[in-house]
Amino acid sequence: IRTIGNLNPGTSNVVRNVGKGWGILVMALDALKGVVIILAAKLIFFPENGSLHLLILYLAGVCAVLGHRYPLFYGFKGGGGIGTMQGISLFFVLAEYLFSMLLGGLIVILFFKNVKHKYGQWTPILFVILTPFVTLATSLTVSVPLFSHIAIGGHPAGLVIGTFVMSLTLLGINIGFMKKRVGE
Repeated sequence: IRTIGNLNPGTSNVVRNVGKGWGILVMALDALKGVVIILAAKLIFFPENGSLHLLILYLAGVCAVLGHRYPLFYGFKGGGGIGTMQGISLFFVLAEYLFSMLLGGLIVILFFKNVKHKYGQWTPILFVILTPFVTLATSLTVSVPLFSHIAIGGHPAGLVIGTFVMSLTLLGINIGFMKKRVGE
């Protein structure tokens, strides 16, 4: 995959050049990468669910995204990090993640009619932007526990802060990457 398309090992390049099935597998493995890091950190270091513990776990997720984006063994040239962030969001803010993806997809359908790769590129970007705001809004207005650590709203401050840190990190990385590509 590093020799075809845009040379990126991410889901979008795999879907465009190899097929949807392989793209779904790449997306699932990238998401799993984020979940495994957080589960390991939670089980080993932070079995409790305090606000500070959740923020630290979210920061472990940020590290997983950075490791995905800048892998040591591939010359610090990795995927975009969106798939890994999706796994982290699935773990921490499942309802808000699903709503953000749905809303991002709806915005793409309504406003991005003549854009190339609109679903594979723009829906994930909108998800990254929307998730922290949806998480903040639900945390301030609703608190519906679903099961275990999954809830709609009612999230502690550390978790809300973590969603903003994750999104800003990912957006900053990708905006810097895009500026670099335009300058080449």
